[in-house]
Amino acid sequence: MAGIAINGKFLGAPLNGVHRTAALYSRELIRRLAHSHSVRLLAPAGALAPSAFPELVPNPAKGPFGAGQGWEMLTLPLRARGDLLVNLCNLAPLVHGNSVVMIHDAQTFLYPDDYRGRQALAYRALLPRIARRARRILTVSRFARDSLVANGIGSEAKIEVVHNGTDHILAEAPDPSMLRRHGLTPGGYVLTIGSAKGYKNLRCLFDAMASPLPGRQKLVIAGGPDEVSYRRAGWKPPEGAVFTGFVSDGELRALYASAAVFVFPSLTEGFGLPPVEAMHCNTPVVAARAGAMPEVCGDAALLVEAGNPRAYRDAILALLDDPAMAERQRLLGRSCASRLSWDAAGARLAQLVQPLLQNGR
Repeated sequence: MAGIAINGKFLGAPLNGVHRTAALYSRELIRRLAHSHSVRLLAPAGALAPSAFPELVPNPAKGPFGAGQGWEMLTLPLRARGDLLVNLCNLAPLVHGNSVVMIHDAQTFLYPDDYRGRQALAYRALLPRIARRARRILTVSRFARDSLVANGIGSEAKIEVVHNGTDHILAEAPDPSMLRRHGLTPGGYVLTIGSAKGYKNLRCLFDAMASPLPGRQKLVIAGGPDEVSYRRAGWKPPEGAVFTGFVSDGELRALYASAAVFVFPSLTEGFGLPPVEAMHCNTPVVAARAGAMPEVCGDAALLVEAGNPRAYRDAILALLDDPAMAERQRLLGRSCASRLSWDAAGARLAQLVQPLLQNGR
């Protein structure tokens, strides 16, 4: 019976969204299957376990191709020979046929103008080939599966859906220092996540908040670029908007928990962690009726027409003006978030991986 080799290239990079989910999925696989199978987390020489995941001890896979794409495409398949290779960050080596790859979304195909340069070109060239070579493709929503199929990245019969867990936010102690630095008070602001990518649609939210809200509610943009970057792109942030810059996990949890409303206007998401993270923090959510949001959030978020600034403003005002509605959405949000746990995601991933071990080649 084959063992499991996990592609641990993500251990050599900062924990962005995809890398964090890779770490969490890896932890679940090790927890569930290491008692019955050999499980190795292969990583480039010098890679270390992230401080948040001390249990992810890397097995150094040395080779002559450095720690980048050369390592992933050439060194990794040599060191994983004979094992089922589990790849959790979109890419996988083309020369290892006994593999599973998680492709989180088709964004580089859906919004190519937001993804330029060599990395984007590589994704568009490699993903269809990786998908053909893999034994199974995993993705994080039915919407993402349908997008992959529509863009020639695997057949529907080959793709399995594993919804992400979301309760990692609760492992972080809230750090309210960000609120103090920016003079924010609980319930005194509307929160969103910063990004200058066009499909993230902050331009529409800026338009929705162009005139002051009752109570002088501020718009807080957590993470992402500074205000100048948005203005340079031709967007007009509302007067008094707060741009936090980088936020730690603890600061983000505190920002979620103290927001009056969390707004997620993205035009497409393979999954969309932030709205459900906000639900875990007992914050009512307004989101675009787009991408995976209807599937992931359902009626736990107020879903609005993605490109309509008035619709966002009306939904925000409804939650601010009607405490009973806001409380109802908090209750629905907590219920939705509780179903999207890493325990459930890990069980689903193990359920899909185990048959491939028993029928390895």
